[in-house]
Amino acid sequence: MATDYDVIVIGCGPAGERAAILAARAGRRVAVIERSEVVGGAAVNWGTIPSKTLRESALFVYSQTRKKLEGIRTEISDEISIQDFMFRKEQVVQRELELINRSLAKHRIDVFRGSGFFVDEHQIAIVGSTGQQRGILRGEIIVISTGSAPNHPPDVPFDGRFVFDSDTILELPSMPRSMVVLGAGVIGVEYAAVFTALGLEVTLVDTRPELLPYLDREIVDRLEQEMLRMGMVVIHDDTYEAIETGTASRPSVICRTKKGNALEADVLLYAIGRDGNTGSLNLDAIGMNSTGRGLIQVNENFQTAHDHIYAVGDVIGYPALASTSMEQGRRAMRHALGLEGINTRLAILPFAIYSIPEVSYVGKTEEQLRESGRDYIVGRGLYAYNPRAQIMSETGGLLKLLFDAETMKLEGAHIVGATASELIHTGLAFLRSGATAMIIADNLYNYPTLSDLYRHAAMEALGQKLARGDLIEGW
Repeated sequence: MATDYDVIVIGCGPAGERAAILAARAGRRVAVIERSEVVGGAAVNWGTIPSKTLRESALFVYSQTRKKLEGIRTEISDEISIQDFMFRKEQVVQRELELINRSLAKHRIDVFRGSGFFVDEHQIAIVGSTGQQRGILRGEIIVISTGSAPNHPPDVPFDGRFVFDSDTILELPSMPRSMVVLGAGVIGVEYAAVFTALGLEVTLVDTRPELLPYLDREIVDRLEQEMLRMGMVVIHDDTYEAIETGTASRPSVICRTKKGNALEADVLLYAIGRDGNTGSLNLDAIGMNSTGRGLIQVNENFQTAHDHIYAVGDVIGYPALASTSMEQGRRAMRHALGLEGINTRLAILPFAIYSIPEVSYVGKTEEQLRESGRDYIVGRGLYAYNPRAQIMSETGGLLKLLFDAETMKLEGAHIVGATASELIHTGLAFLRSGATAMIIADNLYNYPTLSDLYRHAAMEALGQKLARGDLIEGW
């Protein structure tokens, strides 16, 4: 006999949690199936929260060792263990888990431990870690939010000692002295920057000709310059031919690349691609297929081939961010239950890369505007000329604003530098409200602040508009 629910959510990461809570708030009976021992998904336990906590620790060490303020002396231990860094991470993760569990309990959401797989289009069987079936749930609405996992090619010797993926890298048994990072996507760039800041010799291998090709090129160029200045080595357009773990007589890891490089290091982080966690869902039972990477295809409402089955989060692929996954979960549930709500335009969302320095952006890039034939004007605000950045000793950053040349409405905002992930929300507000360069320039900003970069960038854009001989009403 199946237990009936209005909504069943498979996977309790950011997307599943938000979908479940919204459904419960709407008075529906909700069940969550989570195969891990803890809720929160990769975002809380292995990815977003742990890696960003480690990043803050790395920034602290970097500020104390290689970016000291003039006239102030500080000392820090030459040998910091991996346990020292992970202690704070564990505290932050535990606090997040407490908040999630409290929220699930508050909304009376039933949580079942185990893996869920489809029996038919409305029934989900729960299987425990030992393979025994623990029950069957029946749901009118089903949400798949099973997330993703690091890609594991069979020729990469993952061992948790010398070779790691992005889920296991935070379980390093000891602090290495050197690291090779294979893959220069968001995860690879972030971890490469963090471990460089911690003092490791890091080599980042980018499998593509250009770093982060979807970003504004000027922003990426500045990011790469800053990472090189920190001491990172970046290799473009190359990938591994073979990965060999070492012996007592040779380095721990040797990564031989297709271009003939032999990269030696204490450890290697493989960060090329992630696959959707759909292999255990038994999608064949409901006539549904995943892509070659285990991803599920959905429509604009996040519905799958079956109208009552939704999929959200990393399991549907790009952009695979915690922030977008949360909104996808909420939007899918609003559609499924016919609830009213603000439908944020998912095409205008802020993105952040927690590298060192941070990168964040929203809207069009300069390359996109150029390719579309649009006439545009660029305004720049340099951290080097900003008093707050000088105070913070963060002078390598850049705020770049793109405006339509005729209307002077903002088309895109791009930032590389300290607190970029926070500063971008001002650009998001301007972009969504249709603000012009004049509105941005006339805004009042606290002084001294990094936010004042928006005024400087807008002023520069207006100056370029005038230099073209165009009159600006009211200016």
